[in-house]
Amino acid sequence: MLKFVAAIGAAVIALAQPAAAQDMPPPVAPELTDAPGDDPLSGFRFEATAGYDRLEAYYIEDDTKYYDGANGIRYGSEIGYDAAIGRNVLLGGYVAYSGSSVDRCDDLDYFVLCQKAGNEISGGLRIGGRIGRRAQMYGKIGYSQLKLNLSAFGDDFEETYKGVQFGFGGEYAMGNGAYVKAEFVGSSFGTNNTIYEDLNFERRSVVVGLGYRF
Repeated sequence: MLKFVAAIGAAVIALAQPAAAQDMPPPVAPELTDAPGDDPLSGFRFEATAGYDRLEAYYIEDDTKYYDGANGIRYGSEIGYDAAIGRNVLLGGYVAYSGSSVDRCDDLDYFVLCQKAGNEISGGLRIGGRIGRRAQMYGKIGYSQLKLNLSAFGDDFEETYKGVQFGFGGEYAMGNGAYVKAEFVGSSFGTNNTIYEDLNFERRSVVVGLGYRF
């Protein structure tokens, strides 16, 4: 009798094991996320950017703005470092390089003046505020230096403009160090002893970027 009961028990266990295996959920592929403890918005970063670009000279008289400019494509790169200050604030620095396709020629009666934007090198500080764990809105301010290539009377020459850079934007961390951003950035340059003396000379850009944090 005991042998009969034991045999039935063994058969029940053997039948139950495949059924339990069928009830288990299928394995799920691991999601690409940041390692525990990593902050996706802090650390060293490198990015490439591209977008709309405009160079403009203007003056204001009797509350009226008189201006002229040219549009093109801005492209460049930026490196930086951001550190978490408390739970919701990020503070860092940046160094950026950019080029431009802006190029125009103007007939000034007695001669033709051609202008082409050269490279711009800038650097400064950036401060951001968290929006959740993976996103931030930020502002930036710093120093900028732009080269302008000129041609007139058959001669080529170059002028260097120095000024203040400012901007604001948003960044989203996608995981594994990668992030995307969108940014407005502007520069206002001094014009003493240049062809734009007594005028305001500015650069305005809207760019998107793809970067990686180390």
